[in-house]
Amino acid sequence: MATVKFRILHKSENAQIYLRFSINRENVFQTKTGKIINPKYWSSKTSRPIQTKSEYKILTIELNELENYILKEYNSDYGKGIIFSKNWLSEKIDGFYNRIDIVEDDSVFLNYLKNFIDFKHSTSSYTACTLRKYNNLKDRFLSYQKKKKKTFLIKEISAKILIDFKNYLISDCDLMETTATRFIKNLKTVIFDAESNGKQIHHQIRGFSTGTTNTEYRVFLSFNEIEKIKQIQSINTDWNIARDWLVAGCYLGQRVSDLLRMTKAMIYTKTDSEGNSFRFIEIKQQKTGEKVVIPLHDEVEIILHKYNGNFPPAFANNFDSNAVLFNRHIKKVCELAGIHEMIKGKVYNEDKKKNEIVETEKCNLISSHVCRRSFATNFYGNKMFTTPQLMSITGHKTESMFLNYIGKTADDWAMQTAKTFKEIANQKIS
Repeated sequence: MATVKFRILHKSENAQIYLRFSINRENVFQTKTGKIINPKYWSSKTSRPIQTKSEYKILTIELNELENYILKEYNSDYGKGIIFSKNWLSEKIDGFYNRIDIVEDDSVFLNYLKNFIDFKHSTSSYTACTLRKYNNLKDRFLSYQKKKKKTFLIKEISAKILIDFKNYLISDCDLMETTATRFIKNLKTVIFDAESNGKQIHHQIRGFSTGTTNTEYRVFLSFNEIEKIKQIQSINTDWNIARDWLVAGCYLGQRVSDLLRMTKAMIYTKTDSEGNSFRFIEIKQQKTGEKVVIPLHDEVEIILHKYNGNFPPAFANNFDSNAVLFNRHIKKVCELAGIHEMIKGKVYNEDKKKNEIVETEKCNLISSHVCRRSFATNFYGNKMFTTPQLMSITGHKTESMFLNYIGKTADDWAMQTAKTFKEIANQKIS
């Protein structure tokens, strides 16, 4: 006859309560229940807590229920031919307490996130940049869990947890609010992916707003400023090359990871039905994997002609070094061009090892990203170009993403509509 007995093996203040399950002399298994008790409140005679406190009365009831559960499961599994072992006993105890395997169970958020990243890594359509942002999320959330001394299930991540995590990123990790907001946005993406795969999520998540990154300071070069840059001449060859890359970039609308990879071999000519020939460059964007086709602007053609049909030379053979040098040189180029307007923007503080919002000369805020943003912002203001036309070049997937990228708000839309109304009215009058 199978029996269950509870016991403690140590005299420490917080002694583990063990469950000893005996089927016969040859099959006796013992494992921890996960419950602890001070030995002075334990009765070796009854194998139960001494019921001097209400909490021990509750524990006694719990152990009685656990005993009945184990015996019931034994009777059920015996008829199925299950082989009994210590692992069987441990699994049944975990089942009684609804415990999960923190290491493997993908109901644990970080376990699911790891699987999420592994899946994306195995799918060629996802880029290194995408993987990096989710790996960063994994590292940040792991450090957050360590601070909280808690392992979070997916369903436990509520609006309150998201707010607390965001505050942790800002206060403990010293991140800017816009950066912290992106982490929350990425975290929500993972949670919604979990929901689509049958996981339970907290009811507050769907209605929770991640906030906006519209407070981000967007730096771009106007057409007038680009003209100033075109005019500068320097005895420094690298600065002249950087000037040409910068001007070309403002008319090509690509990230530096794509801009500095451009070669003559990517250019082709196409003729329309009326016999007009146009030149294009086709490139697969490194970050998104999307193919974009860009008509070559006259300003780009001028630069290509200067280099005998080629793009300007690289600053270094290694791409990362090339991008770093480009970033460094274009600041000097803009300084020489007199781009000294005082504006607010992000500047990296070497002492604090973080970005800070400061007011400084515009030339100090210029980075390689100015190329894509200048293209999008400058041509968006031209009525000859539709937003979808520009999006097909910048690679933005939705109009809202594009407008957020260039910083257009509801007020901007309203003003643009008001101007259109006025133009229509003036046309009627004339």
